[in-house]
Amino acid sequence: MDSQALIGAQVELTAPDGRVYRFRVHSLVPYAGETYAVLAHEGQVEQLLVTHIETDAHGAPVFVVAQAEDIISAVMEKQLFQSVSQAMAQETARDEE
Repeated sequence: MDSQALIGAQVELTAPDGRVYRFRVHSLVPYAGETYAVLAHEGQVEQLLVTHIETDAHGAPVFVVAQAEDIISAVMEKQLFQSVSQAMAQETARDEE
């Protein structure tokens, strides 16, 4: 599975009550030897959801919602750092042009 190809992909998650929610893969964050996907649900207010990426028997990605607060916090901190770093790099590239 090429994880980078998942960025921007649309995914559906099914709640225990059967309701289906649609998200897009906002970013991938390595943490503690695992890959986590930050999913964005866009509505009136954008919501972010931290999931662990696993694979099913056919090798397709499966998104499992992270439950541990310490993991969620660490992944969101890393995601924020990545976003700020990318924005700064883009600004530097614009300044050099």
